[in-house]
Amino acid sequence: ESLLLREEYANQPTNIVGKGSLIDGPTLQLSGANGVDTFTIGANTYAIVAAFNDNGVQIIDISDPAYPSPAGSLIDGLTLTLAGASDVDTFTIGANTYAIVAASNDNGVQIIDISNPDSPSSVDAETDGMFGFDELNGAADVQIFTIGASTYAIVASLQDNGVQIIDVSNPANIVAGG
Repeated sequence: ESLLLREEYANQPTNIVGKGSLIDGPTLQLSGANGVDTFTIGANTYAIVAAFNDNGVQIIDISDPAYPSPAGSLIDGLTLTLAGASDVDTFTIGANTYAIVAASNDNGVQIIDISNPDSPSSVDAETDGMFGFDELNGAADVQIFTIGASTYAIVASLQDNGVQIIDVSNPANIVAGG
């Protein structure tokens, strides 16, 4: 057994080096950072972070990993579904880049146009029990996938003990699937 442990540790990387970092503060939405995804627009690479405690998302320019810098953010409000932002995934439709956020406390999902990372904007949102969205209570995790010409999200729901498929091919009018 100790030979196996020594062999396991021998295969571990030894040259991992920390680069830059950001921490939550009055101008950042990072409290309870819970989910993250990366995307590229032009020559820049960005991360979008789901912030559970801040009930929002923060976009960060990570083009220079040693010096990440904040870009835009959104926080929950009357017209947004971001309370308890738990996870996020990004996708591209046409010339635009979008994020879908699983919002656990709002029991729903929020679609955000992130094509301009400094000024993200709400596109659509749905909550549990509305228009066939029956498995979003406690939405906790989300993943995008493509089949043919259609783009879908699958959302894992803690409270419903299930998953919800969503057609996000038209981000301004998302549709519940099975």
